[in-house]
Amino acid sequence: MDEQLNSISGIENSSENSNSHDGGGIDPWQLADAILERMDVTDSQTIDQMIHKRAVLSGTIIGGLLLFWWLVFVKFDSATFNEPELILQLNYEVISALLPFLVFAGSVLNMMSRELGRPGPGTIAGFLLLISVYFVIEPLGMYLFNQTDAEMGTVIWLCSRLAIIGTGVYIGSKMLMEAFLLSWVKRFLEMHEASISKEDSITPEEVEADTVPT
Repeated sequence: MDEQLNSISGIENSSENSNSHDGGGIDPWQLADAILERMDVTDSQTIDQMIHKRAVLSGTIIGGLLLFWWLVFVKFDSATFNEPELILQLNYEVISALLPFLVFAGSVLNMMSRELGRPGPGTIAGFLLLISVYFVIEPLGMYLFNQTDAEMGTVIWLCSRLAIIGTGVYIGSKMLMEAFLLSWVKRFLEMHEASISKEDSITPEEVEADTVPT
């Protein structure tokens, strides 16, 4: 990592040992280093705060969405959209319950693809997220192509509710997965007695200049 990014002490020796042991598999040291770099972890104390903050945010968002879904789709559903969904012929109360699972699975697979550098999970994630977006905007498409007798206000309200649920689940699952990744990095470094440091004052050029004899 360069002068502005995080470095893990002892990473070179441990990475070599890990490569020889895994036989070409994923290097856990490189994975931990990539997570720290992407999330901009500055030191060992900051990682605890980041885990706590993301865990609380994910719990708050997911809990709020459950309450929102129960209120607007079950308890006080005053704007009913009678037409079933076109692909599976499901009503939109069922779609509203299915949508969070699609978005959550897509978010998890998307993060797996990014952190592990594998295309398979990313491909599935893209498909799931695309289907989720389709479910959100489908009522509007049905209205535009005269496939429903519902009023414009009813259609917009339904699309808005689905968009709120989908977006909230995406953000909440992202926070949850980041909390789990940071927790894994913390345990991994503690197990190997490694620490996190940040080099803010000395650049590689300055280090090289200091080592050149005058």
